Amino acid sequence: MSWLLFQNTNDMYLSVVCGTVGMFTAEIQLTNSEVSSYKSTGKSYIDQLASSIRAKPNYFSPRKVANFRTKFNVTEALSEWRSS
Repeated sequence: MSWLLFQNTNDMYLSVVCGTVGMFTAEIQLTNSEVSSYKSTGKSYIDQLASSIRAKPNYFSPRKVANFRTKFNVTEALSEWRSS
């Protein structure tokens, strides 16, 4: 698991595992352009975007979604997804 793509009613978010010795996640909200690219290209676009985030997480810092896991109750969403 190197990335997870989340969608709520209006927006899409990408959570990417980053780091080497110290692992962390970076969560960003996809722009309209990124959503369009994903819809036209599919998973390969997200793979490429995740690789970019992993390579330069500081570049994406201004787009980081604060308190992502609690703001969107990610634990519950993942639990529901796994049981489906």
